[in-house]
Amino acid sequence: MHVWKNSEVVKQFLTVRRKAMPFGDVQLDILMRLISKSHQSVQQFVDLGCGDGILAHTILTQYPEAHGSLIDYSESMIEAAKKRLTEFENLEFAMADFSNSSWKEHVKHPPEVIVSGYAIHHLPNGRKYELFEEIHQQLAPGGIFVNIEHVASSSLFGKSLFDDLVVESLYARLNEDGDKKSKSELMREHLNRPDQYENILLPVTVQCDWLKEIGFIDVDCYFKSFELAVYAGIKK
Repeated sequence: MHVWKNSEVVKQFLTVRRKAMPFGDVQLDILMRLISKSHQSVQQFVDLGCGDGILAHTILTQYPEAHGSLIDYSESMIEAAKKRLTEFENLEFAMADFSNSSWKEHVKHPPEVIVSGYAIHHLPNGRKYELFEEIHQQLAPGGIFVNIEHVASSSLFGKSLFDDLVVESLYARLNEDGDKKSKSELMREHLNRPDQYENILLPVTVQCDWLKEIGFIDVDCYFKSFELAVYAGIKK
């Protein structure tokens, strides 16, 4: 995940690509439906790979008194999250690499909610499974884990459909901002973006099966569009 320590890569992602994420609002809506259906109140939550704090901000808008632990590997992302969340108190920010279990040191109380957005797919598959086990251990009984994630297509045809979707969304967004790049130029940039080489994608079906194996219940993929997915599970 070293590419995310590059401030220019982070800036490009936050100012352009993240804003053009297809179905971004839908994914956030599903996140909150999952959390609010499982919990009337949230006292503690953890955001793994918090980025600029968009998931935390969404949670705090509904649960403003919640205490949040925001963890990320990138100093630039942590700084962006702090700027986004200045209106909220009871937040702790930590730079930690969850490619190992040290992230758990920053979780002081069992949270009702652990979320992650477009972060876990950077981990080797064996470490993904270990992290899911650690998340299950850390959650309070009845706690929910929600992952908004980039997952693998089962075919090159599916991948090409995903690439088309992303480029079309980027094209529409940039046109609104007065950027007249062509779709072919955007496709070249998309296919050669530096962060893609750190992606280790896995089908969402495999990840959901792992959650069930670990002991989560009510596991499902609650949203999927090509390589974009929202899946979740609850600790008994």
